[in-house]
Amino acid sequence: MKFRRRRSLVPRFNRRPGIERTQPLKGQPWTRSERTLKEPDVPFRWRALAIAAAGFECLLLGWLWLGPVFAIRSVQVVGAQHLSAVQVASAAGLASEQSLIAVDVNGSRQKLLNQLWIRSADVQLQLPSTVVITVSEWQPVAAYHSGKSAKLFLLSDEAVVLGATSSSDQLLVIQGPAGADAHLGQEVLDPVLLTALVNIQRDLPALLGQEVASFIFDSCGDLTLIAKRGWKAYFGRVLTPEEFSALSDKLSALKAISGNGNVDYNASNLDYVNVMNPAEPAVAYKTALSPSPSPPPGATPSATPAACA
Repeated sequence: MKFRRRRSLVPRFNRRPGIERTQPLKGQPWTRSERTLKEPDVPFRWRALAIAAAGFECLLLGWLWLGPVFAIRSVQVVGAQHLSAVQVASAAGLASEQSLIAVDVNGSRQKLLNQLWIRSADVQLQLPSTVVITVSEWQPVAAYHSGKSAKLFLLSDEAVVLGATSSSDQLLVIQGPAGADAHLGQEVLDPVLLTALVNIQRDLPALLGQEVASFIFDSCGDLTLIAKRGWKAYFGRVLTPEEFSALSDKLSALKAISGNGNVDYNASNLDYVNVMNPAEPAVAYKTALSPSPSPPPGATPSATPAACA
């Protein structure tokens, strides 16, 4: 089936003339006018109002920052034992008239962590005028002195010098190599070795029924235990992780030779026990020593330097 378009008697007019039928654009711009591109103008009163509002906000912020509304009036310190509350607040960089808004929490916490005695720290702000500082301090585990020096220094469990002390206060005493006294913040021992020495002091009463008086760690790296009964135990060199691990075998050797007619650690004449080789421990007892002959007149003693084996 075919459909035929109905023809109208009224002629059709083309309302959209083609390009060829349009009039040429004479003197007309091809771009948009500048007036259409220009942003609408803001009245002066609105600009003045915006400037006044910004100035008021600046004044309000300055008043809150420097004014007495949020000034620090109370600093609460929790957990400090060796440092006073004033020292902790000063270390955190807090001033009495400082605004609470101006406190840098992370910066104050980092300043506290830079202190020798402080192990961890937390700073919290409580409106309107209170700062709460919670600290955890290092606990001394040993007292250290260099050679024959009488100056004792407290050590943390990281073997770092915390400060000087006049007495050991039931702490483990460690004698280090001879030389200059330790200074604050110095790591004088390997932390692994210090942990081992503290464990030996804690476990020796149950292992041998003896108590540790002190340890001697010389410049050659040799370790000596001094018991409160007066006898010594030579462990040999302890400088490497393998030598640290061998200490448990040497303690087992001390236990293996005790009792049953072997070594009596309560004997008054026991001098030392050598467990440098735990498979073949050696024991020595004190004997009466004959007096050494007097040197001839005019003789000059010669000094023999000690050497590490």
